[in-house]
Amino acid sequence: MFIAALLLAVAGSVVYHLSIKQVPEAANPFFSLAVSYGVAMLVCVLGMWWLPGGGQRGLAALNWSSLGVAAGIVGIELGFLLAYRAGWHVGYAALSSNVLTALVLLPLGYLLFREQPSLGKLGGMALSMAGLWMMLRFR
Repeated sequence: MFIAALLLAVAGSVVYHLSIKQVPEAANPFFSLAVSYGVAMLVCVLGMWWLPGGGQRGLAALNWSSLGVAAGIVGIELGFLLAYRAGWHVGYAALSSNVLTALVLLPLGYLLFREQPSLGKLGGMALSMAGLWMMLRFR
């Protein structure tokens, strides 16, 4: 399940980036996202019965994190939609966002969750930053 979950996230991200880059320029970004959220909500409501894990389905089972996820989703999707409209290429925007996000999350993981940084993680981050710099510098 460990690898399958990651592959599902990768597949979803690929479909997401290819789709959001094709949103018509004339479409209002918030309307486009609202339609997408409506379809996503329908899929999620149907999915609650397909994958019933977790037990509780009421609002009482949730906390503030659902609002944080919602704010994050809107920020990610609006940011990418506007980035693509501004001329960013699919690979550059996705890689730039993911590397910079990891750069911010590495220290936050330590401060908030006590996730231990290792030399391998720090080295990987340094290589990621170098790769991002090379990709954007020599495009």
